[in-house]
Amino acid sequence: MAGPEDYLELLRRRRSRREITPNPVEPEKLERALQAAMRAASGANAQPWEYVLIERGPLRERIRQMCEAADAEFHRRSPDWLKEFFSTHAITPVKQFTHNAPWLVAVFGRRDLPFWLQSVWLSIANFINALEAEGLHSLTYTPSLDRRFNALLGVDESWSLQALLPVGYGDEREKLEPRPRHSPAEKVRVIDASGKLAPFVQRLPFEP
Repeated sequence: MAGPEDYLELLRRRRSRREITPNPVEPEKLERALQAAMRAASGANAQPWEYVLIERGPLRERIRQMCEAADAEFHRRSPDWLKEFFSTHAITPVKQFTHNAPWLVAVFGRRDLPFWLQSVWLSIANFINALEAEGLHSLTYTPSLDRRFNALLGVDESWSLQALLPVGYGDEREKLEPRPRHSPAEKVRVIDASGKLAPFVQRLPFEP
């Protein structure tokens, strides 16, 4: 059985991938990742999520068009500082990954259940980490799509789209820039028994 260091190593190597090949995914790998998503902690055990798996086909082209139209409008309305961020990070309205990947996973949250938003994102975190464990890759994409998207997928309007995740095998030709992470010493503080704020004492090595 894998130990704590193995889990940390999985998290270290996990990266979002925008270039995903159309190569087929073994069904059992996807199902195991979905089982991990279903086992996420949720407020009041409400489990306020619904996953819709969309296989590659004509519907996916319509989804790509909807996403690109929504993103083009978002980019147009964005303030200058955000437009500059998009430019320096090569972020454009083109969302080819929504069409190329063998699977596109739409994750919805039910707004009328307690703690729904936090719970859905805990489930998504389980899902993307489980995909990494299976040797699969994804990207957490959060488009601003309206109720027409729900209608396209046959999902009731009471469910709110939270993320679209292309799922498949990453293209090894994609150039991945380093993404160093802050250590616990930089991002964690401790309130000690006397009520005073103190720095976190890091005892283990941290690999960014």
